[in-house]
This record gives sequence, structure tokens and C-alpha cells, in this order.
Amino acid sequence: MKRSLLLNIHLILSSLFIPFLLVIPLSGSLYLLGIKGEVTKTQILQLEGSVPASVTDKEIYFRTLFSDKKIDFDFEYIKETPAELIFRPTTKDFYTAVIKDGTITLFAAKPSMLSKIMELHKGHGPQKMKKFEAAFGIALILILITGLWLALTVGKFRKLTFISFGFGLVLLGLFLI
Repeated sequence: MKRSLLLNIHLILSSLFIPFLLVIPLSGSLYLLGIKGEVTKTQILQLEGSVPASVTDKEIYFRTLFSDKKIDFDFEYIKETPAELIFRPTTKDFYTAVIKDGTITLFAAKPSMLSKIMELHKGHGPQKMKKFEAAFGIALILILITGLWLALTVGKFRKLTFISFGFGLVLLGLFLI
């Protein structure tokens, strides 16, 4: 491949994805440091009843409940945890439900901007965003490979690039042992 073509691929992809290249490692680092953002929950409804067992029936049940109670909210899917049902995506205002002792309690959840970013990072955004994030992952690999290749084609950078890349491989190997 021509060097100029690789350079253009590298520049276009890296420029396009710079916002994600900054936000994803920043949010990941903050998460690992225990800074996760806030979610404010407000109880909006409590009623007696049971919820169907199957995922499909649950979705139908809650879509009908939201419609009947005039709650303007459309979710893509329900994430079940032992403690609650979470109506995703959670990168915007969303709802949760706690089902306990024959009582269904519905909460409106308002995530902070940091929480929204964390949820996006974890893949809890809209389905379309998940596809974009997969494309971003492939683009990131291309950005790194083209950047490495371009650095290796410049004589004065070659030795430093080989040493740094080799050191990175050794570190990865040590962490995997």
C-alpha cells in the first residue's frame, strides 16, 4: 500500500473518532477509580400484581403498562438483575422496576452526564450505537496499525517504535501471566 494512502486512512479515521478516542479511555479510567456518575431515581408508580416470566411477555406487559399509565417512554429491551428490571437504553432518562412480594414499583431514573457516558462506554446505549461502537473498535485497530506502520517507515522513528512496541508486548504478556 502506498504511504500516502495509509497516511490518509490514518488521519481520516483518527480525526473522525477523536471524540471517542478521548471519552472512552477517560470514562474507563474514571470508572476504575470508582467515579461512576449519579443516577437520581424517583418512585412514580406502585401497584399490586405479578409480571410474566418470559422476556417477551415482560416487554409486552410493560409496554402496555406504560401506555395505560400515559408514560411516554419507549425502551429497546429489558435488562434483568436480581434486584430490578432496567429498561434500556440507559444513556438517557429511563425507568426501572422492582418486583417484590406481589408489588411492582416503577422508578423514573435520571442519569448524570457522567453516568450517561459510562453507560455508553459499557454498551448500554441504543442498539444503533452498539453497531457504531463495533465499527469504532475496528477503526481503532486500523488507526493503530496504520500509525505503527507509518512510524516504521520513517527511519528516525523506527528504532524507538520497535523498542516501545516490544516493551508494550512484554507488559501485556506480564499482565496475562
